[in-house]
Amino acid sequence: MCGRPYAPRFLFSWPTSRCSVMGPDQLGGVMETITRKAAANSGKVINEEELKAKVGQFSDQVRKDSESYRTSAHLLDDGVIDPRDTRDVLGMCLEVVTLDPIQGNVGFRGLARM
Repeated sequence: MCGRPYAPRFLFSWPTSRCSVMGPDQLGGVMETITRKAAANSGKVINEEELKAKVGQFSDQVRKDSESYRTSAHLLDDGVIDPRDTRDVLGMCLEVVTLDPIQGNVGFRGLARM
């Protein structure tokens, strides 16, 4: 329930986690609604089978993009950890945050993560 905009010190995922603003079915429904309204406004006829195939394909892509290994590969978190190792990882992270902060070059902006 946290992301990079909240500036967490550490951000890990479990293998079963998902990262998405909406579920794939809800997002597919939104896409379908927008497509139907756009077709109605322009007076076009919708091919139901084609629309259903596009929505299904879109939902599958959203499902793949929300998997923990995909988000970790895109550096949206610090890695995927085994749920059995959560206490060990949490302990290491708590140990790190108790250390004195590291002061780097104040004028250095750093590198972009992406």
